[in-house]
Amino acid sequence: MNKLDSVNTQHKQLSVKISHAAIGEIYCLNEMEARATVHEVWIDELYLQAGISISAGNVVLDVGANIGVFTLYAAKQGAQVYAYEPMPPTYAVLQQNVKAHDLGWLVQTRNIGLSDRAEEKIMFHYPKLSVCDAWTAQDSLFGHLTENWENALEIIEAGDPDQAAAIRCLATRSEQQAAVQQRIKRISSEVVQVKCKFDTLSGVIAKEKLEFIDLLKLDAELADWEILNGVMDKDWERIGQVAMEVHVAPDVKPISEFLKNRGFSRVASKELKMGTGCIWAIK
Repeated sequence: MNKLDSVNTQHKQLSVKISHAAIGEIYCLNEMEARATVHEVWIDELYLQAGISISAGNVVLDVGANIGVFTLYAAKQGAQVYAYEPMPPTYAVLQQNVKAHDLGWLVQTRNIGLSDRAEEKIMFHYPKLSVCDAWTAQDSLFGHLTENWENALEIIEAGDPDQAAAIRCLATRSEQQAAVQQRIKRISSEVVQVKCKFDTLSGVIAKEKLEFIDLLKLDAELADWEILNGVMDKDWERIGQVAMEVHVAPDVKPISEFLKNRGFSRVASKELKMGTGCIWAIK
């Protein structure tokens, strides 16, 4: 396990501003990660597959909002968005982006994560790859990327085409592999622990007085089952669509069955390059 530095919830981190053709200007913690995320959400439309849709006036919950790339996407379709991000430095950038895009009238941001109980937890924060922030160190994920370095290079290419091109120009595959693996090592070695607040999905449904959720988008590293188990049976009736990244690939099938048992008649899934999966469910 990586050596950790302990920080409190006042941990500060400077953001940078970039421009992307799909979204315009956006604040981020680091450029490569932000560009890859924008490509995934705005170009590939990862969360709007298998019939999932967003319309003006819909209520959308963005759980694991990170810096707000999907939040901005949904709000620009006219949806009312509730964005949940537990990591304080990442949440600060989420707020910057909502303000910069003048979407405060459509977006409610909350500095909490979702789980199966209301509590405070220590999370692992990766400043160079905040989409990997989780309750436990992501050694397995970074090990998977190191082993499957060609998939990792494709991810790098989506966020930093010039860097990927430079790696592909190296003389041999072994040199390319070493360059990718060295980059992964640098990213994974910078990790800090941060105390974050959590609530249940049923808890926030009650607090926000939500009658119906048109789309529940979930992307919370290694917290898939905890979030799902934090929904009371009566509240599943309030949810029309689910689009979620599943962070333990063998969980795709049981989570699909879990959703079918809660009234979702159309459930589709696929494997993703980072060794994870995605599920789309519609009632």
